[in-house]
Amino acid sequence: MRIVNWNCNGKFREKWQVLFDAFPDADIFIVDECEDPDFYADQEYRKLFTVGFHAGTPDYSMKGIGVFSPKGHRLQRVKCKYAHSLMMLGYAPFKVDSSLMILAVWPHGKYVEEMMDFLMLNETLITKDLIIIGDTNSTSVLNHQHPKEKNHDAMVEWLQGKGLVDAYNYVTGEAQGEETIPTFYWWRREDKPFHLDRAYVSPDRLKDFTLPPLPEHKDWLQYSDHMPIVLDITD
Repeated sequence: MRIVNWNCNGKFREKWQVLFDAFPDADIFIVDECEDPDFYADQEYRKLFTVGFHAGTPDYSMKGIGVFSPKGHRLQRVKCKYAHSLMMLGYAPFKVDSSLMILAVWPHGKYVEEMMDFLMLNETLITKDLIIIGDTNSTSVLNHQHPKEKNHDAMVEWLQGKGLVDAYNYVTGEAQGEETIPTFYWWRREDKPFHLDRAYVSPDRLKDFTLPPLPEHKDWLQYSDHMPIVLDITD
């Protein structure tokens, strides 16, 4: 199964065809900063959600997470706990075909601190059978901006204790904070790269984790400050 995640930097209604054309073999698309289709008349955009759903809050119609399955996998939302209403924008657990559990994430506000709060609040959902994927807004490079117990390294260690590894670092063998392929360019500047978009998965299920080759990053920067990430897993 192939899962593609992309923070589209908003206006996904104008960009969805770019993503779908780039990854025609994707089973699941997860899109961060995706607007709610209920607020738009574009029928082609609204049609996407007949094989998916939008997770967010009506107060922020321009933001949220969109999940789609062009191959027709059955997607079912899973109940979880939120500490406050804004958390609803950034965390969407769901099942695929009533079996595979995925947690789509897009933390904002205090970023990794908020994500740690969500994970601990919903610890019963966090098992080795879960896949976590999204724009985590988290990297060891920014550890100094957060309390030691809630920084990136603390989260990676906590998830490893649950049987989940960072897919990129596991596949490449690169250390946290020393990633050589960025997933994000601050203000779309090529001299301000970070690796923020991640997937956490059991090594037993992980097949591959890839990003667009570096020469193609400039093409994607036309549409977003983030690169798409591709997670391949065993069914």
